[in-house]
Amino acid sequence: MSSESQPNHSLSAADRIAQSLRDEILGGGLPAGSPLRQDAIAERFGVSHIPVREALRHLSAQGLVTLRPNRGATVSDLSPEEARELLEIRCVLETQAVRWALPLADADIFARADRALKDSERTDDVARWMELNWRFHSTLYERAARPRLSTMIETLDARIDRFIRVLITGSDYRKQAQAEHRAILAAYKVRNANAVVSLLEQHMTETSRLLTELLQKYRAE
Repeated sequence: MSSESQPNHSLSAADRIAQSLRDEILGGGLPAGSPLRQDAIAERFGVSHIPVREALRHLSAQGLVTLRPNRGATVSDLSPEEARELLEIRCVLETQAVRWALPLADADIFARADRALKDSERTDDVARWMELNWRFHSTLYERAARPRLSTMIETLDARIDRFIRVLITGSDYRKQAQAEHRAILAAYKVRNANAVVSLLEQHMTETSRLLTELLQKYRAE
């Protein structure tokens, strides 16, 4: 059943609306450029315009929705320039976080990163793979003990999520990413910080290249 027919009462109305619309955008049900009319959304969820506006502002902060004064809201375009910049920023933050975390990593961290990687190799579900991909990356720098930095990276990940889903469905990205993840984890387990950072940089640079090429191809069609 749909999320609006079985609401999660632990969430506010705005959160429920944002979650449902986010799932539709990420799943392709609401393609880039789709109008998001407040009247229709309010009627669909049985709420006033106030939580709808709050939900749209939240999605705008995640880069999923574009708000234009007097023109309403639309699903944001998939810009290759934005994808490249987001991945560049994430690379800078994540590599520094790993440098701080690696000296403090223990057997539990190694085991959880390994488990996330193995579980991601077993699933064919895109949403599940995305969840495990995030779990793998975030486990690597968990011991950095920099909660604000972790929040910044998580915010970037939420914005990058949509782009990576496009890459997964439009290419054989997962197979390549898994191989790169295995190399990163191998270097991590022997605490070779320079190798881990170098491999992370290569991983994100290659992801950026593949994604930019794919989005430019879609733009030209």
